[in-house]
Amino acid sequence: MLGADGWRGVFACAAAAVILTAPTAVAAKECGGAVACACGDTLRGATVLAADLVDCRSGLRVKDRAALDCAGHAIAGNGDGEGIVVEGQGAIVRGCVVTAFRTGIRLRAGGGHLIEGNDLVANTRYGIELATATSGNRLSGNTVLDSGDEGIHVGTGADRNELLDNAIADSGKENLYLLAVEGCTISGNRLSGGGAAAMYVKHSAGNVFTDNDVADRPIQLRGASDGNVFEGNDVRGAGFLFQAYRDAKLGWRAPRDNVVFGGSVSDVKTCFRFDGAARNRVSGVLVDDCVAVAQKTAGGLKATGNAVQVVRD
Repeated sequence: MLGADGWRGVFACAAAAVILTAPTAVAAKECGGAVACACGDTLRGATVLAADLVDCRSGLRVKDRAALDCAGHAIAGNGDGEGIVVEGQGAIVRGCVVTAFRTGIRLRAGGGHLIEGNDLVANTRYGIELATATSGNRLSGNTVLDSGDEGIHVGTGADRNELLDNAIADSGKENLYLLAVEGCTISGNRLSGGGAAAMYVKHSAGNVFTDNDVADRPIQLRGASDGNVFEGNDVRGAGFLFQAYRDAKLGWRAPRDNVVFGGSVSDVKTCFRFDGAARNRVSGVLVDDCVAVAQKTAGGLKATGNAVQVVRD
């Protein structure tokens, strides 16, 4: 696998060539075993790609307990559709380079899948999407670069997923977005650049974030995001924002009872901001010369009961 800069150089030219080349219409089939996979096919069983798949209107669909090993080969689209759709239970996708689709890899319903060691580069919406309440998946060691919207999107009801040791950089909006999910583990990831938040946690509760390295953009909790735990995360060039949000159904809600301990916050004017958020606790976080706390009322909700204890560098 190439590093981040290597893939940017390769796909600056390759993605343009893919988009300008008209796809060849070929009937989709089932593949796997002795049957080689082509664009639009459905994988059952196991396969190792022997060549790149390019000019794809849609990539591959990976079914129950199928195993796709791209062996470093690319699946390249034309700026639309989905590169790899994973359905059912217990599938494996590894070693793939997925570029120039609307969504690089989409996990749809089901769960228990392993998505590891893939490079998702310059997809126009999401690099990886967890959709339709897919749960119990492990995303490990993936690199997600230059997504048009979000690097990894964990959608409503996609609970109890593990995101481990992934690198997510330079997404158009959020690098990582959790929307109305519970019980996820986010650990050892590296997030940098991006247009908005490094981590955007909205209406999500009981998730655990440990030992992540975050640069350039804030960790933002919004709305009914309660009881999340942040342990040992290092945040540079940004801080934490706990923010009230007006939801069409819930009305004004703000993060409550979240815990941040250990780790560090550096190179930012204000380390922890509470806009209408209440009863959140911060302890043992190493900081430099930032203002430790800023609080204000938002949406009629007072920022009360927040306890912040920091360690000055």
